[in-house]
Amino acid sequence: MTIKQALSWAKQQLQDSCERPQYEAELLLAYHLQKERTYLISHDNEHIDIKEYEILVKRRQNHEPYEYIVGEASFYDIHLAVEEGVLIPRPETEILIDLVAEIIEKENIRNIAEIGVGSGAISVVLARKFPNLHSIATDICDAPLRVAGKNIASFGLERQIELRKSNILDEVSEAVGLVVSNPPYIAEDFLLASNVVDYEPKEALFGGSVGDELLKQIILDVKEKGTKYLACEMGYDQKEPLEAFVKDVGVKYIKFYQDLAGLDRGFVIEFEGQR
Repeated sequence: MTIKQALSWAKQQLQDSCERPQYEAELLLAYHLQKERTYLISHDNEHIDIKEYEILVKRRQNHEPYEYIVGEASFYDIHLAVEEGVLIPRPETEILIDLVAEIIEKENIRNIAEIGVGSGAISVVLARKFPNLHSIATDICDAPLRVAGKNIASFGLERQIELRKSNILDEVSEAVGLVVSNPPYIAEDFLLASNVVDYEPKEALFGGSVGDELLKQIILDVKEKGTKYLACEMGYDQKEPLEAFVKDVGVKYIKFYQDLAGLDRGFVIEFEGQR
């Protein structure tokens, strides 16, 4: 079968499982052949063996995320290793990183903590931006800690990022100037697409029966720790309940931000009188 024929076949197979079947057919074939996508266009009459390609297409047809199939995700200006059991980093989290970077630069913060390291996306990007920054990154699950460790090592950031198995900040006794997190914030009864709920780790998705329980606990824990800043992602419908919650907690301010679709996506808190 030629490359052109293989792509035509794959596009048909992927019609019902992804929004851009032609594009994903090309991505998977380029991965299979270990070539750039441009190679497919200039060699469309080349004959290839598609047995392994058929397996890749079948996995995607079954809604398995592309990132798990190829073992990596594109994020910010880097590529990160990912696998099942580790949340795939989303473009929305790049907004959170930029907001955190502004605070780090403005306040000259040298020590931060990340709750829920996942693939290491947030800590890795921030460490690359700020060579003098030290991060303690926590997670309660082994798979994210292992994969994050792999990504940290691949960028040579072992001296800047320390991984700890911990529930929230339980194992972080050091003083930090800022805590950042993309925690689970989805309500348990919320219906997700099959490519998310059937493959990505539920521990990284669901934040409780309402969804904001873990976010509220993080706010309380960070305040108790004496940290000045907290930056978190959240669900698009959680602004009002979180605004009401922090009124009773005692914060200097809470500022919410939106994602590229104009939906409420996260917040930054400065706590009263904290160092």
